[in-house]
Amino acid sequence: MGSCVLLALFLTGCWSQRELSKLAIVVGTALDIGDQPDTLKLTAQVVKAAEMGASAGSQKSSSGGKAYVNMSYTDKSVLSAVRGISHMQNRRLYFSHNKVLVISSELAKLGMGKGLDTFTRDYESRMNIQLLISKGKAFKILEEDVNLEKVPSLHLFGMMENQKLNSETAIVTLRDYNIATLSGSTAPVVPIVEMRKEKVRLYGTAVFKKGRMIGELDKPQTRGLLWVTDRTRGGALTVDTEWGQVALEYLHSNSILKPVRTKDGAIRMELTVNEEGAIQSNETTEDLSRLENVEKLKELMKEAIRSDIENALGQARSLSADVFGFGEIIRREYPKEWEAMKNDWDTMFPKIELDIRVNVKLNSTGGLVRPVIPGGAQ
Repeated sequence: MGSCVLLALFLTGCWSQRELSKLAIVVGTALDIGDQPDTLKLTAQVVKAAEMGASAGSQKSSSGGKAYVNMSYTDKSVLSAVRGISHMQNRRLYFSHNKVLVISSELAKLGMGKGLDTFTRDYESRMNIQLLISKGKAFKILEEDVNLEKVPSLHLFGMMENQKLNSETAIVTLRDYNIATLSGSTAPVVPIVEMRKEKVRLYGTAVFKKGRMIGELDKPQTRGLLWVTDRTRGGALTVDTEWGQVALEYLHSNSILKPVRTKDGAIRMELTVNEEGAIQSNETTEDLSRLENVEKLKELMKEAIRSDIENALGQARSLSADVFGFGEIIRREYPKEWEAMKNDWDTMFPKIELDIRVNVKLNSTGGLVRPVIPGGAQ
């Protein structure tokens, strides 16, 4: 008899089981300022399973329907907006597969806490959601007419994954943002997107302090941020030489940032960037395989990297925003000194000096460094 009872227990279904037919699978979310005072508008992009079987590269199935639907509701909070959508739909929003969270710059300037707190606490939400700030309305980003994906959110997520190879965009998840916020000294950053001619384009990087967007980094400044924080993985750089333009490629990069205490007791930062690159293409008439020419290209590459870093540092100082995490590194290396600095970090950070050392190894790539048509075009 006891065996039968145990068997019956093992045969029962999972208590937390959810029927797929009763769920609306959310893959993208957008947050905007609502039309009414002190409200926000939540837009959830839900995939339509019946339409996902359409041919690749099309948003529409053979029946002509889109593979997704955008559901919106305006209320006082994210949770109340989610509940509001449930009053209009026969399926419950399910956020475990949410890939991207787009927040309008208007809302971000008022404060991120109201939008992010729910996504951080909710057990269905994942901490690896890609965060983005939109120029203009966030819900418009989820309406892009994409070509190679059936769902705009999946297209946007894939586009952000590709940026790891370009080293021109800061890739930031919900976890990254929360860690920076909780540090108390590091200014969080989030990539910016905007709609240009009906297509989503990456724009730069938003900078935050105390949960509010306070400024931006442009693309060169974002590259500088990535150099300092050791997040450069690859990319291309075009330099102007006395012979014309030459395209160089980043292959292997690493950056070492450390605090150093000077004789007078002050703290300064030292950054060493080690870059291994290659000559990607030669559109000049010069033979770039010659040693003296390779050395000139190395110097130009060093100057370009240093310029990006100095531009990023200048903008961060003007915003008094430690986007590099200097404070956290000082806290780990010099905890006693940090205790004396942390309360005045906003005023001390812009005064922290950064010594920059750039080492470049430029590999020759055989025939590619020589002009295709020696002596120029005929």
